[in-house]
Amino acid sequence: MSFRGVPMKISFTLTFAMLAALCFTNSAIGQAQTKDRAKLIEDAKKEGKVMVYVSSNASDARALGAVFEKKYPFVNMEFYSSGKDALLARYMLEARTGTYLADVYQSSIFPIMNLVEKGLLAKYYSPEREGYIEALRDKDGYWHATYLNAVTMAYNSRMLKPDDVPNSYQELLQPKWRGKMGFVLSHTEWYFAMLQSMGEEKGRQYMEALSKQNIHSRIGSSLMNQLMMAGEFPLLISQYPTGVEELKKTGAPIDWVPLDPWFVYPIGIAVTAENSHPAAARLYVDFILSEEGQTSMRRLSRIPARKDVLPNPPRLMQGRKLFVIKPASSAIYNKYNAEMLRYFR
Repeated sequence: MSFRGVPMKISFTLTFAMLAALCFTNSAIGQAQTKDRAKLIEDAKKEGKVMVYVSSNASDARALGAVFEKKYPFVNMEFYSSGKDALLARYMLEARTGTYLADVYQSSIFPIMNLVEKGLLAKYYSPEREGYIEALRDKDGYWHATYLNAVTMAYNSRMLKPDDVPNSYQELLQPKWRGKMGFVLSHTEWYFAMLQSMGEEKGRQYMEALSKQNIHSRIGSSLMNQLMMAGEFPLLISQYPTGVEELKKTGAPIDWVPLDPWFVYPIGIAVTAENSHPAAARLYVDFILSEEGQTSMRRLSRIPARKDVLPNPPRLMQGRKLFVIKPASSAIYNKYNAEMLRYFR
């Protein structure tokens, strides 16, 4: 009796040997990972501190730091928080003067790509990276996604009924919306999403037509929410649904539109190339990417990037056809930002 042309006895022997080798290999890998983890923790204990530069608000950074320190009480988590542009400017100035304070850098994917280009980030393949889809982890190991920002339409729920809200961006070109829309001038990521999803030529044709709709534009997501809720206009072309959800909890007259595709872009985290606490930096990155860290992100009303942790409410991701905005070089980002401002400022 034979199996695929190989005598059964030999086949069983080979199979058993292969399984034994596989088990031995997996065991060796597991032991090596455990040993590496123990050394990382021991080194982090000696360092005793990690400095995180983060573009989220200070209260979020403080809350995450508290959870991290509870798990690893031997590492003191310090942070500096600012807007993404100001944070990048500060870090670039420090790099030029050789003053490297940050161990970890967390911000929108576009500033992070700028730092990758300039050689200011270190490669780190976190053991937690398998919990993320490929689009949310850098193949070269420079960054991983910590949470997602979605961008979609928002509206004043006193001025518009759900049935009256546009179901697509094409509907915004209709005459009835002229003079009734707002746009956040700092939402370059939305402009990226539109050109990437439509194609550059069609995307720019669309922007040209949309710019003629007498749009109210300002810098600042919170400001534009306030203006819309005050009745200055009924519809925002681009807004973060997580922020809208927080306002809804207070009874504010605002809601968001579940569009298809669902535009998202990652807020990334990375270990800096020049740092004083390399082990603590990697330990912090691992924590943020872990299920525990991502659950903490959810409690802060963020959309977790990890595939096995749903946001609150789940409809922020569940059932959505995701369009992950692709990272780009700083030159392309600056080009797109300038184009967007020409159309809408």
